[in-house]
Amino acid sequence: MLKKSLLLFLIFIYCGNSEARETISSEQNIGGINNISLETSSLDATTTTVFSSSPVSSVLKISKTSETTTTTVPQTTTIGVTVANNGQGFNEYFLNGTSVLTLNVTIGNKYRFDLSDTSNAGHPLRFSETQNGSQYTSNVTTNGVAGTPGAYIEIEITSNTPNQLYIYCENHFGMGGDTKILTP
Repeated sequence: MLKKSLLLFLIFIYCGNSEARETISSEQNIGGINNISLETSSLDATTTTVFSSSPVSSVLKISKTSETTTTTVPQTTTIGVTVANNGQGFNEYFLNGTSVLTLNVTIGNKYRFDLSDTSNAGHPLRFSETQNGSQYTSNVTTNGVAGTPGAYIEIEITSNTPNQLYIYCENHFGMGGDTKILTP
């Protein structure tokens, strides 16, 4: 009788809320007690004591769900960076194994330059609006020390990113070569 009363009590609570879209059903019997299942998109973890002598000590408080918003997560492209002789007797950055002259990027995406290769030791890659100029830092994240595991520099391309950026070594002139990062 207590089980049926509790079930009716819960049905009364939920049916009285015109905004509720929850369904109450008796599911399985475990140890002589029926489990009650609530199908809902939002449950508040707040509990309220009903009766101190009752075998049921709390009731779930159901709150109205808010509208779902969709967030676009930027796509991240990883570019492997190594330092090697450019064939003219100078060290230069190689992106994914080649001496790249132009890297076309897309607004809304992130580009991670993986600096973990040991050849990058002592050659921290940076971005600049001018060739070997001052460092560009908007939407740029650095992690670790160049040449060690997990080291990288990452840039998120936004509508405010300059149309052309250059890569350069913070310690050595000319390592970026003529490599340009171009936005549409």
